[in-house]
Amino acid sequence: MSANRLELRERELEGAVAVDVIGELTVGTGHDVLLDKVRKQIESGHKLLLINLSQCRRADSAGLGELVTCLVTAARHDAVLRLTNIPQPIRGLMKMTNLLKAFEVFETEEEALKV
Repeated sequence: MSANRLELRERELEGAVAVDVIGELTVGTGHDVLLDKVRKQIESGHKLLLINLSQCRRADSAGLGELVTCLVTAARHDAVLRLTNIPQPIRGLMKMTNLLKAFEVFETEEEALKV
C-alpha cells in the first residue's frame, strides 16, 4: 500500500459489521469508497456498522464529509453507524469542526457493541 492509499477491510462481529479504515481518508484516495462499503453492508441487512479508525493515519475535509454522508445514509435506512478507535489528530479535527458530537463515538469496538 502506498503512502496515500486507502484500504478498507470488513469484519463480521456478533450483531454488527466493522469496517477498518487503513491509510488516509482524504480527497486523493478515491471518492465515496467508504460510502460504497457502508451502502453494501446496509443493503445486506446489517443494522449496526462500526467504522474503526485505529489505522487511519490522516483525514481531511473530504474524508470527514464522507463519514457524515455515511452517517446520514445509515440513518435513512434505520441503521446505526458508530465510530471506534479514533486517533487523537483526527479526533481533534472532528472536535474543532463540531462533527464529533454528530457521531456515536466509542474507544473500543467492544464498548460500541454493548450499547
